[in-house]
Amino acid sequence: MSLLLLTNCSFSSRQPLCHEHESSALLQFRDSLVMNKSSCYYVDVYPKAGSWSLERENGSSDCCSWDGVECNHYTGHVISLDLSSRCLYGSINSNSSLFRLLHLQCLNLAFNHFNYS
Repeated sequence: MSLLLLTNCSFSSRQPLCHEHESSALLQFRDSLVMNKSSCYYVDVYPKAGSWSLERENGSSDCCSWDGVECNHYTGHVISLDLSSRCLYGSINSNSSLFRLLHLQCLNLAFNHFNYS
């Protein structure tokens, strides 16, 4: 009986995958911006969001493992997004897909170039 209990515990400790609508929102947000490597002061920080992909060949399809993204360990919802100093250009409008991340608690977009946002 204790062996069975240990097996169940090991399965329950796995972090759930991110939600499909949240990974889609993140990719749409990324695609709405310009990532300008040539204007980066520190080239080693570029890109963070550029590596995000839903295709396994290009990286993990689980947005919880994407660079700059943190998810809740129990629900798999995106709770933190840190894209600070990532040479991002553009604007964030009121209809941005970023606002579909309803469980987001921490957002760091510092030291980028957002126009009229």
